[in-house]
Amino acid sequence: MEAKDDETNSEIDASEPVVPPVEPMESVAEVTPTEDQVEEAVVAEKKSSRKILTWIVIAIVFVGGFFFVKHQRSGNDLAKIQGKVALSASELRDVVVAKKLTVYWAGPQDGAKYTLIATTPGVAFVRYLPGGVGLNDTKTLFRAIGTYAQKNAFAVSTAGAAANGNVGFVNADGNAVFYSKARPSNVYIGIKGKDIQVEVFDPVVDQALGLVLVKNQVRQIS
Repeated sequence: MEAKDDETNSEIDASEPVVPPVEPMESVAEVTPTEDQVEEAVVAEKKSSRKILTWIVIAIVFVGGFFFVKHQRSGNDLAKIQGKVALSASELRDVVVAKKLTVYWAGPQDGAKYTLIATTPGVAFVRYLPGGVGLNDTKTLFRAIGTYAQKNAFAVSTAGAAANGNVGFVNADGNAVFYSKARPSNVYIGIKGKDIQVEVFDPVVDQALGLVLVKNQVRQIS
């Protein structure tokens, strides 16, 4: 994502999220997952739920005792910025491209900064800092987008939609989406044609789902 996105994209109004009605797409209805698929999806959903919590713990550990100066924003040493430096949208993109990382996000927010954690192969997190503040905040929950390597992500997410207590559909991007009715703050996307699952977390009610419903809103940084 180029730096100009900061100027052309407006911040999502978290106070009044607009959530269109969710109706299952025909492509999901045509899929009849096996019991093994459903079981695999339930396990994957539970693991994904723990992933965001694990990330929060990791973030707390990282910000607990480290304060880094601005010159450490360079992508030359990824370890130096892991959750410790507030990056602009262009700086985030530069790091992701320079390190050839697979990272999804929900686009830029006006005035926001971002942190990146990509210490484990196949796993990456982008954390949003509204107004550019909150880097060392270990109590407030902020929007976060997780990117996970997941074989057959579309099929796994489709099966997850059929699990008891879950809701699923195919969104405008053609990706399989599911979430738990009991935890709509965490929405999972199986990217069609790729072994990638994305988790969208937002503490504001219905905000995560609202992001997933907008075409090309949740996308890969490139």
